[in-house]
Amino acid sequence: MKIKTHFGDALILFLVAAFLVVPLVLTFFYSVFTEWMDILPTGFTLNYYFDIFSDGAFINSLLRSIVISIIPVVICTISILLVLYVITLYVPSLEKYVEILCNIPYAIQGVILAAGVISLYSGKPGFLSNRIFLLVGSYCIIVLPYIFRGLKNTIGALNVRCVIEAAQVLGCSKLHAFFMIVIPQMKRGIISTMMLAFTMLFADFVVVNMIAGSAFRTAGIYLYQTMSKSGQLSSAIIVILFITTLIISTLTLVIQNKAVKSKKRREA
Repeated sequence: MKIKTHFGDALILFLVAAFLVVPLVLTFFYSVFTEWMDILPTGFTLNYYFDIFSDGAFINSLLRSIVISIIPVVICTISILLVLYVITLYVPSLEKYVEILCNIPYAIQGVILAAGVISLYSGKPGFLSNRIFLLVGSYCIIVLPYIFRGLKNTIGALNVRCVIEAAQVLGCSKLHAFFMIVIPQMKRGIISTMMLAFTMLFADFVVVNMIAGSAFRTAGIYLYQTMSKSGQLSSAIIVILFITTLIISTLTLVIQNKAVKSKKRREA
């Protein structure tokens, strides 16, 4: 029975891995060949990648995507941590109401959100009509429920009240204890939550296209504009975006693991 169970688990993992990896592999092969009219492609070339990296517009759009994805995630994470600090230590009765408010964006589609934001704030004086400001605000709304749920589950696994009370006995304030003792223990959960939110925004096209459009050309918009020109060029861009996300995730995990190892050395 155990052998059958292990075989079934391995088969499921293999099928899931194939479902995720095969499209990416085929996309990569399509980007390095000039023609694919038969079973096997012909005309190996890397010119599409050279064309992309020699185009300054793509590099700028990639940097814009990274920046516009990081800023809302950081804003939302800091805001939710402050909210969790208040409701955990001072007014726990408000937790259910805060959770309801944070879950509302689940029901709002990106198209509806973008159309509502544009119709409400377009033409307003000052910074409210700034498309970049509106885009950052919209992205904060999109990732709000995911960040709240991730941080809430992380802090729920800790006995925060006991930790804070122990720190207060040693002369530490609640705020100082929360940010210097509790949050470092939440580091893994915080990083995982932020990475999930970042990848969601990095892959966005609908919201940024409706709100900012060509005024703020991200990698998604660059890809959309390239699709009508060349399929191989579009495939190469998809591969580059995937590798970029993979590199950012890997660097984040490496930094996180180094921090954990250094902490263990200090404790030893």
